[in-house]
Amino acid sequence: MKHIYERTAKYTKLGSLLTLVIYMALVIIFKDIMWKDFETHTMIGFTVFMLLGTSYFFQQAAEKLPDEKKIDSEYYSVDFPVNELNFQNDVSLIPQSYLVSHTGERLYTITPTENHPFIRKLSAFAIFKSGLFFPITYDLKTMDGKLVSRFTIRNKFKFMEMSLYDHTKTHISTVIMPIVSVKNRAIIYDANNEKMHQMKAKSTYGDIDINSFEGKRLATYRFGMFPYATHPAFEAQAMNTHVSLAHDLSQIEKLTFTALFYCWTANQ
Repeated sequence: MKHIYERTAKYTKLGSLLTLVIYMALVIIFKDIMWKDFETHTMIGFTVFMLLGTSYFFQQAAEKLPDEKKIDSEYYSVDFPVNELNFQNDVSLIPQSYLVSHTGERLYTITPTENHPFIRKLSAFAIFKSGLFFPITYDLKTMDGKLVSRFTIRNKFKFMEMSLYDHTKTHISTVIMPIVSVKNRAIIYDANNEKMHQMKAKSTYGDIDINSFEGKRLATYRFGMFPYATHPAFEAQAMNTHVSLAHDLSQIEKLTFTALFYCWTANQ
């Protein structure tokens, strides 16, 4: 994910310059008060220095990474032929996440739908991105912009409800999650409101194994360290999410698990 390093370097540098400009303006405007405040000068100077240093660090790291490979959009299509993926959040005001390969290539993107521009802008604030005051809809798309699925999160105050739709906008499943729980929990229903799966995290850190009612392993979710955590593409973020899906899952199950795991990941 070379572009995340580059964007982090860019935003950090802009932050340092903006901090310096604002502070200099305040010193000029309130020079009688602030000119001799050496403690504040030192603190701001240290902050700017750290931001510039961080920007340099990430820019150097980006230059060491190879250019991202071009993804075959005919293979990574609306059919969603993935069995193993990693979540990675982009550096952006509007929430933007990618489903990436084990080497960091972006396969799919998840972001608030552009069909609701007002709510999309509100999603920049954490309080809105879980559907607290307004239902919020996210689009899972291919890297060339084709819709794979869409899911809407609603906060019902007693529980969270997530409705999932396929690329034809047909309702395919519903997920119910408790509002308050020490460990992530969820119940998945199909389009006919028949219970499909029930799951609970193994630990408060988010390790989750999803099993069928017969005990067969369907999916695993690991938050934190995962098999590819030492790859340079994942070192930009301290914590990552790795998902493994069973090979014989239906597309509905794959899309539902992915949306559910995104919901948990986005709120970590």
